[in-house]
Amino acid sequence: MPPSSKRIGEFLSGRGLDGFLLLGDSLCNPEIYYLSRFLAPDRFALLAASSLSILVSGMEAGRAKMESTADEVATTTDYGMKEKLAKFDRPEEAYVAVLKEFLRDHGVEKLGVFGDFPVGVYSDLAADFEVSVMESPVSRWREVKTPREIEAIRSAQRGCQEAMKVAVDMIRKSRPSGEELILEGSPLTSEMVKSSIDLALLRGGFEAPETIVAGGPDAADPHYSGFGPIPPDSPIVIDIYPRSKRYRYFADMTRTVLRGEAETEVVEIYQAVLAAQEAGIAAVRAGSSGREVHAVVCEVFQEWGYPDVEGRGFIHSTGHGVGLAVHERPSLSEVGGVLAEGNVVTVEPGLYYPKLCGVRLEDMVVVRVGGCENLTDFEKRLIL
Repeated sequence: MPPSSKRIGEFLSGRGLDGFLLLGDSLCNPEIYYLSRFLAPDRFALLAASSLSILVSGMEAGRAKMESTADEVATTTDYGMKEKLAKFDRPEEAYVAVLKEFLRDHGVEKLGVFGDFPVGVYSDLAADFEVSVMESPVSRWREVKTPREIEAIRSAQRGCQEAMKVAVDMIRKSRPSGEELILEGSPLTSEMVKSSIDLALLRGGFEAPETIVAGGPDAADPHYSGFGPIPPDSPIVIDIYPRSKRYRYFADMTRTVLRGEAETEVVEIYQAVLAAQEAGIAAVRAGSSGREVHAVVCEVFQEWGYPDVEGRGFIHSTGHGVGLAVHERPSLSEVGGVLAEGNVVTVEPGLYYPKLCGVRLEDMVVVRVGGCENLTDFEKRLIL
């Protein structure tokens, strides 16, 4: 949940700032949502100073006061937005004039902004304030989840698993016929499976910005979404990463399945990925590092005879943090830092061989002292 005023105060005092300012909509900017807990599709300003204040349009005032965690909700109407619109040539000039008055009212002279701050507004503010551009601390604050946040992620993972069951059942019910899988008399396509996944998620109150259902050699590209008929006798990578429409937290999960007959080489690749994932999950604990977990996974692949080769084999990191963004800190990779209790991370090793196949397995776990809690409870079976 949002950081304490003490934590914000320590950040500001350590940099000699009166406050830091975020500007944007909280649908797309997870840091604004994290600090305010106010979900809005339109731009608003958030000032973290001695207290937390947001500046919204008059239309949003009532909802902001009920829903946000801000200590103060101010409106552009309070600062004469209507009169300023009549005075200035451009609406943006009127808005910046309002923003300057808002900052002065809160005693701000030295202001911090982050790298994604709108450059035009920055230029206007820099004429009247001492503005410093710096790295945001909010992504670090978001790394350790509270029990309430973990429960929101757990709920999203349950919805993810329901959707995965729908996808796997569709493939299981299909029958191989030549170069296609046939379901109810028609070729089973990636689009059909993805549509069914989307419907299952929507029924549960979740949405997925993108879903991967990729079969055959094309699945050797880890982020290939999948299009057209799904081939038999070849691994099908299903990667679902939904977000709760109400709570905004993501889940993430991947399974690889096959309908038909599997080549021995494909079965061995799958077994190697499964062994690497099991070893990676066992290595996750508070105090270990993402670098160490990644090294364990790489070592398993070496032992199984799948060394790193440019463009082939294990070509991505072992995992990433999950929360208000589907990819956030911390990282399970060559540069991954120390893990802390309450981190939520994926463990998703994979092997990819162009002209043959791709195989990936992904679980989502909570870092605990002495180990981890796996939030994923879904079978791992290659051949359906």
